[in-house]
Amino acid sequence: MEAFLRKLCPSGTPGYAWSAPGSSGGPHRGWGGLASLGPRERPVLEGTLFDLASLTKPLATALVALRAMDSGDLDLDSPVPGTNAPAFSFLDLLRHRAGFPPWLPLYGFIPGRGDARDWLSRHCPRSRLGRAEYSCLDYILLGLVLEEALGAPLDRLFRERVAKPIGLTDKEACFTPHLCNVTDVAATERGETREAIMARQYGTHPPAFLPEGEGPGIVNDGNARFLGGVAGNAGLFGSLKAVEILADAYRPVGGFLSPGTLDLAWTPPAAGHGEHRSAGWRVSPCAHWSVGAALPRGAIGHEGYTGTGVWLELPPGRTYILLTNRIHPRHPGTDFGPVRVAFLDAARTLA
Repeated sequence: MEAFLRKLCPSGTPGYAWSAPGSSGGPHRGWGGLASLGPRERPVLEGTLFDLASLTKPLATALVALRAMDSGDLDLDSPVPGTNAPAFSFLDLLRHRAGFPPWLPLYGFIPGRGDARDWLSRHCPRSRLGRAEYSCLDYILLGLVLEEALGAPLDRLFRERVAKPIGLTDKEACFTPHLCNVTDVAATERGETREAIMARQYGTHPPAFLPEGEGPGIVNDGNARFLGGVAGNAGLFGSLKAVEILADAYRPVGGFLSPGTLDLAWTPPAAGHGEHRSAGWRVSPCAHWSVGAALPRGAIGHEGYTGTGVWLELPPGRTYILLTNRIHPRHPGTDFGPVRVAFLDAARTLA
């Protein structure tokens, strides 16, 4: 496995961390390469935090929502208040079934975070309700309405309802690590980001990073950065250990979620159209998901723009984790799907 991942450095990704099941029960794990290419090179260490990008959706936002359901603080089937017809529920947002487009630059439509809830609820164009189609906007709105329903910012909800109960500190998993005195963070893009090219189509550009042009600990996703680094779609940073523990929250062992709530995460609805999406995850088999074809039926998984991925086989199956900073110092413009598939194929040889 190490030989396979070293081949990615630096042409495919500067640095990486990974975890896969071992035949003796415990996981094989490793890390290597560079967290930053300069001006001062920094190696990836065991505790290096990676920008988890869209893994924020299942590992933070969905866990907050599902945990709130178990505690009786939230009815996921209830309609989200204050939205235009047709109405949709919290569970529709969790399953990407509320009809939002895959992506739009919020910063091109509204002046600040305080306007995001209303614009998404009342003004953002939506298409067919009930058709599962991946959308960052679903989870941005979900994060905002969770804050409203549960009475606290999303980063605090994650810390108090998820991280602390399963034994994680801010040094291992948090939003805005640059504000939490966490310095061992893998760098992402420098200069003009790939998102900036996309945003120009809407006559806008993403919020800037730090003055020096990049920000280890500053979320790479422009919408999340616009929202202050705390958003339902992106913004979580985590170490390999943290991602292992958060992924295990979706296993029956440990009882972090009740059996009925776990079923929402593992099983897509019987009726519906579009992709196979559960609460927080993609479910294999799923159309147009190259990684899903490498997983057994019923497995769940999610990937992140920065080069991250978590995949879980049905209980008591195996969990695979790959964290990279492949977009540092700039996005290579290639599809990372084949690398993820090759990682899964190699990881299975370790089991």
